[in-house]
Amino acid sequence: MDVDDTLLDFKECARENVRGCCRKNGVPYSDHLFEFFLSRNIILWKRIEDGLLTVDELHQTRWAGIFHDLGIEADGPAFELDFIAGLRDTHVPVSGAHEVMKYLHDRYKVYVVSNASNLQQSTRLGKAGLMQYVDGVFGSLDIGFNKPSRDYFDYCFGQLNGTRPDQTVIIGDSLNADISGGIAYGLHTIWFNIRNVEPSDSVVPDYTIHSLSEIPAIL
Repeated sequence: MDVDDTLLDFKECARENVRGCCRKNGVPYSDHLFEFFLSRNIILWKRIEDGLLTVDELHQTRWAGIFHDLGIEADGPAFELDFIAGLRDTHVPVSGAHEVMKYLHDRYKVYVVSNASNLQQSTRLGKAGLMQYVDGVFGSLDIGFNKPSRDYFDYCFGQLNGTRPDQTVIIGDSLNADISGGIAYGLHTIWFNIRNVEPSDSVVPDYTIHSLSEIPAIL
């Protein structure tokens, strides 16, 4: 299971966090600022997934670049540090997350696969009451490789005591990191199209869902 926009609602978590960081850093909050962050964040994470940017580089430039482009006088690196720290406290679950995670954990081994750190995601899932259904966390910042790279999945399966890719399902919102990466590695795939984006002709998951409540009918 992926985390952001699969188990936790990243948009609402981020909105809550950005509001708090703005208050702390004396930056006026606006919906325009938040929506600009969301669009820029998608671009930056896509570059990370494509191997064109590191997570460290994202942290060095993300908010500094946003403030520069919006003409806001603020300390981008300081804001970024507060944003990363604050993200660990945000834990808004996606509708149905508790029910589907209990359902899956009663029947299967359930692992988290994320392009973040083990500490960040286990902390957030713990606060959301979801860690009780998780058998392990694979954070790319601890592994040293990002989804969708083969090295990332090599590491994960190296820890899973003989579990085979063809016995495994990856569930996530990213067509690139989760679905394309899963297909290339031989996993079964369920694309959680939580934001109702246009499907891709080049990346075809085994199943597409728009609600976590659809999972029990598949698994």
